[in-house]
Formats: sequence, structure tokens, C-alpha cells
Amino acid sequence: MELLIKNGLVVDGSGRPPYTGDILINHGQIIDIGKFYDNVARHVIDAKGNCVSPGFIDCHTHSEINLMYNRQHPNAVYQGVSTVITGMCGLGYAPMKPEYFGDAMKVNAGLFTNVSEYLPRWETFGEFLHYLNGCAVNVGANVTHNAIRQMATGFSSEPLKGKALDIAKNELEKSFEEGAVGFSVGLSYYPGSYSDTEELIELCKVVKKYDGVFCVHLRLNIFGPEFDPLQEMVRVASETGVRMHMLHHRTKYPNTIGHIEKILDPFNECKKYGSEVTFEYYPYLTGGGYVIVFLPGWIQDGGYSKIMERLQDKGLREKVLRAIEERYPLIVGEGTTGVITYLQDPYSEYLGKTFEEIAKMQGKTIPEMLVDLLVENDLEVGFHGTELENEDIRKQLFKDQMHMFERENYTIGSDTIPTGEWCHPRTFGTFPRVIRQAQEYGMPLEKIISKITKLPAHIYGLKERGILEKGYAADIVIFDPENITDCATYAEPRKVPKGINSLIVNGKVVMEDAGLSGMLPGRALKRQGC
Repeated sequence: MELLIKNGLVVDGSGRPPYTGDILINHGQIIDIGKFYDNVARHVIDAKGNCVSPGFIDCHTHSEINLMYNRQHPNAVYQGVSTVITGMCGLGYAPMKPEYFGDAMKVNAGLFTNVSEYLPRWETFGEFLHYLNGCAVNVGANVTHNAIRQMATGFSSEPLKGKALDIAKNELEKSFEEGAVGFSVGLSYYPGSYSDTEELIELCKVVKKYDGVFCVHLRLNIFGPEFDPLQEMVRVASETGVRMHMLHHRTKYPNTIGHIEKILDPFNECKKYGSEVTFEYYPYLTGGGYVIVFLPGWIQDGGYSKIMERLQDKGLREKVLRAIEERYPLIVGEGTTGVITYLQDPYSEYLGKTFEEIAKMQGKTIPEMLVDLLVENDLEVGFHGTELENEDIRKQLFKDQMHMFERENYTIGSDTIPTGEWCHPRTFGTFPRVIRQAQEYGMPLEKIISKITKLPAHIYGLKERGILEKGYAADIVIFDPENITDCATYAEPRKVPKGINSLIVNGKVVMEDAGLSGMLPGRALKRQGC
């Protein structure tokens, strides 16, 4: 046999109480769990004093491009993550027409960087998935709304109708046939935000056909008080019966803090129509993304060249600035600001500084500063938010998160954007942080582990993963439950966590004694049934 993990406290992912046992592994599978002599395996890891659990499954990452040129993916490995799910928030590159590849890279460069010269080329979802083989971790991927819209109408601003809708549905079907685990939308990002509810319903009929999962980044409420983004999704789920997974779904200040029922109760209606709804969050109080999100739809219509043209048009300057000023409070919460995390120049003096600080340095307003940074950096500008300073508000928001995490249908998705030196600390800290927080809150360890292993494996249809069981894939993490904690901060976001000792992926050791082995045994995981 290849590997024996002995003397560990086995927390098997099922939710059952932990027990002491040994795990025997060969050819990427768990052969047996019991008690064995050392000489049965070539390599023995003594896990005495540590927990042994299924590798954690990160439900939500934006790592697909990073994985293609940094296959070690240390931010996931150091956290004990053995599988990542990509293609989130409607943002993605598969399927992709060759003529749109460069444009898509440039428009999304603030999130993924523009490294197109280093990448292979693909057209179909299956080809894209093939290139995600051979990383340190396994990768499952959603087909994304923006990608199939580009296959149908490029970067145009109309909802999909008629022939264009038929093309998009056909591309969605092909992507599921080729292994997509789900379909994601990011309804505050373009071109996906140009859609209407009817378009989403028609696309979700395809998702339902393949028993895929519909992953939702809610629409910004730019349509006035009569429109409710939550009710839009309730309608989609109720009319299609699709399984739905709500991304980064948590309470916020000031509208829903202390009232988790406001963000959860609307979905109770979906059960009547056979729609299973699950949720995720990350254990931080602020998010991040790319600065192009501050541009409304009319500026982004037509893609990269049109965006750059409008941003540099002196005749449109005042209109552009007013539009950003109106959109700004929908993205940056009350009492917070943004921090620039990524620019083309990795040595820029603006990195790590707030919007206000940079605007003051330049003698400009925030909208002026954002427009000029976008133009100077060819749209390649990333940011994250800042947390509120009021400690009572912070405590209540974290308390809300624990109340949500206690529910059976809540899991964790880091929303990792591993771009640049100043990435959000969730990139390196999410899983050790939530395990520590949940234990401090009093949640049993077996419940915590089940929610970040078994539950996400169910949501994404990952066959024979998420539980330590004979015949299942040997994706295993060994960690110290007493000392596990995150170390990444907003000031030092790339500090690795403590208490996670070893990670095995498909039976191969990718980290031992907190040191990376250089092994790349990860596979592209396809939807169950492919």
C-alpha cells in the first residue's frame, strides 16, 4: 500500500462523532479505515494529537486562470482545501469564441489579471476543463452566464431573446454534457446584468434538466423600490424547480444586520416547488472585486474597446463621473471605503491605499481617480472593501454569520481572488478562520467539518468525495483542532494559517508538516453522470 495515516482522531465528514483510527490509502482511494501495522504502507504519517478529515471543499473561488499558471495553488493547500469550485458570479472564459478571448481577458483583468500570452487556447467547456487537470488541488467548474452570453451576442446590452437565447441554451447544454458542475450568474456584472428574469428562467430550465446547481450573485437594485432582487430569484427557482445556491449570502449593515430572517425567509416558498436552496458566506465583513464594477451598463456595452473609448471621451467625462457617483453607494457600504489591491504596476505607490487616500494624493474626486486608474491600467484594477470600525456592529454581523452557519443548508465559499500581493485575506484565511470561530461559538467539530466537506460535495454533485469512507477518493487533511487559526490580515493578506499540517489529494501528499511537496495530483472534476 502507498500511504497509512495512523493514530488520528477521525472526523469523517458524515456528522458522526469523531473516533480514533488509521486510514489506509492506495491508488488514490481509501482502502480501509481501522487499525493497521506500519509495515503495510510505504509511507506512514503519524497523526497523533491531530484530527483527520476529508479535504475541505471551497465552494466559491475565482481561481481558474491563476490555476493555469500557478498550479501549486498554495493559498488553497495551506488551508487544507483539496477541491476548489471555479466559474463563479457569472464570470468566466468557457465556452469562448476565439475572437472574444482577448476582449474577455481585458474586461476581466482587474479580477483575473491579463495573462493571455501564457495561456493555452480553448473554445469548448470540455477543452477548458482539460487544462485544469494537473494542479495541486482538484477543480470543479461552473459554466458562466457571461461566457454563454458572449457566445450568443458578444458584449451587447440586450436580454437574450429568440435565436440568441436558443444559442445560449445550446451552449449551456453542451457545457453540462462536457462536465460543468453548475451554472453561475453575477447579476451586478456585465454582460450578465443585461439579462432579464425571463432569460434566467429559460436558462435555468436547462440547468434543471441536468440536475445542475444555479449559483446566484444577486442583482444590484438599480430598478427602484418596486424591484426586489431576492424575489427575482425566488421566482426563477419556483418556476423551474432548479436547485439554487446563493453566493456570499449574509446580513449587512444597516439594512439586514441582526435579522437573518430578512435574507433567508423569502426562499421558504421555493420548497413548495421542489427547489432545494443552499447558501454560503465567507467569515469576513467585506468583499472585493474589480473596479470596472463601478461602471454602469451603458459604458460597458460593446466590450473592451468601447469601454476605453467612452472613458477617454472628454465629451462624456461629466456623464461618466455622475454615473459612477450614483452607482458607488450600491457597491461601497455605509461607513466603509475601498482599497486598491491590484494594478498593472506591482510596485505602484497606490497599492494598499484607500480610495480617499489616492484621490487626495492626485487632487481628484473618487470617481475621477477611478476612471483615470482604469484608463492608465487598461482596466486592470482590483479592490477590496474596508470593515466598519464600530465594534458593536462588527460583533453583531459576526454573530449573524454563526447563526447562519448553524443551519443545515449553509456552507463556506472563500470567494478567493488570488490576484496580486494585496489580495483579500480570505484568500489564505477562510477555512482555518471559520473552524476557529465556529469552535469558539460552541459548534461541534463534526458538524463544522461536515458543512465544509459533505455538504459542498452534495451541492456540486462530486461523486465519492466529502466523506472518509472505504472506496472514496483519498482527499484528506490533517490539522490540530486546538491551534488551527488564520494569520492573514488586510495588512498582511498572504500570511499562511497555523494548525494545518498535511494535505493529501487523490492519495498523494501535497503538503506534509506544513511544507509543500510540489506534487500536482489534482483532477478536473466533472458533474456526476459525465
